[in-house]
Amino acid sequence: MFGSVQIGLALFARHVAVSAAQEGARKARETAVSTKTDWQTAATTTATGWVTQLLGSMVNGTPTAQALEPVPLGNAYPEVGVSVQFDVVSVVPFWTFSVGSSSVGPVECFYQTNGHCNGY
Repeated sequence: MFGSVQIGLALFARHVAVSAAQEGARKARETAVSTKTDWQTAATTTATGWVTQLLGSMVNGTPTAQALEPVPLGNAYPEVGVSVQFDVVSVVPFWTFSVGSSSVGPVECFYQTNGHCNGY
């Protein structure tokens, strides 16, 4: 019975990890176009906040998030993202579950006809 509960908790945590990474990547995509904003901090704070909000005390320790640096694709359409990692509490003794996910997407901005992002 404890195994069933643990598997359900791990699957829910996996869903939260995917959602948190997507939310962090969404924030990164919005703010990375401006060189005046610290998009890495905004994105990682959003992702870890999402995990804390949805799982609360079911997280062992503190969730960590890492901003994925812009990746230019042929000098055009840079992509940014977030990777999230955390451990879930265990109801079964000696079991540990580490959950993580990443999400990446193009920087949201207006593109010139040559494919380069304005402001990037």
